Amino acid sequence: MMRFATAPLLLALCAASFGAGLAAGLPPAFAQGAGAPRSETRPASQKPASTRPAKVDPALQAAAQKVAGPFLLSSADGMRTCAVTLRADPAPGPAPAFLLGLDAGACTAIAFAPQLSAWTPDPSGAVRLLDGQGRLVAEFTEATGGSYEALREGDGVYFLAPPAAQSGIEVSVEEMTGDWDLARTAGKPICRWTLSADPAAGGSRAVRVAPGCDAGLAQFAPVGWRIEGGNVLVESGSGATTLRFARQEDGSWAKVPERGRPLLLLRP
Repeated sequence: MMRFATAPLLLALCAASFGAGLAAGLPPAFAQGAGAPRSETRPASQKPASTRPAKVDPALQAAAQKVAGPFLLSSADGMRTCAVTLRADPAPGPAPAFLLGLDAGACTAIAFAPQLSAWTPDPSGAVRLLDGQGRLVAEFTEATGGSYEALREGDGVYFLAPPAAQSGIEVSVEEMTGDWDLARTAGKPICRWTLSADPAAGGSRAVRVAPGCDAGLAQFAPVGWRIEGGNVLVESGSGATTLRFARQEDGSWAKVPERGRPLLLLRP
């Protein structure tokens, strides 16, 4: 008879233990006597991003292989630079893209450079630089001499050029010193500059402007010029953006990037 009398007592003890477990904040699975918590299902929105590369179309892979290599990312005035490497290896992420390498610590002068982690070629011939989530950071369109150029709103113009192409361009001070006509169209000069060998502020060389110059160019007020990366850079005394001239196939010089009104630098 004692054996049966203890059954209500045992049930009461189990109930008390269950209530204590709930009061102590134990997981419901333990409180219910399941012995182990049930696994939770993570919402789809909380699943970690894929670290596996997306499948790359062979045509896109071939296009990437043609462009891939070392490049120099630089501001329009050439004062801020960053060495980057466009690789042909697929990058992790949901969309097809390729790995991009750079030393973020050495590229802090270009504000958006540390964001870069991938790139992809565009059917138009452009190079699109992406961040770690695959978002577009800058799109560079084809320019001259195997280089690319991008205009970032509110930031300025940037160039992406292969160092090998730059080092193969020889431009000397002696070649560039002397009188130059500036024109929107060949044969119709609107101003004349003299690029002097005399030193100017900041390590540049002096520029002299002839009387009767076009109003816009007169307002630009050039104060110095220098050679950088095979280009001729002319600095403004009025705070305007530095003008960059690149040698063309016919030996003339033209303002780059080519957006906006053209400007040629021609020998008189």
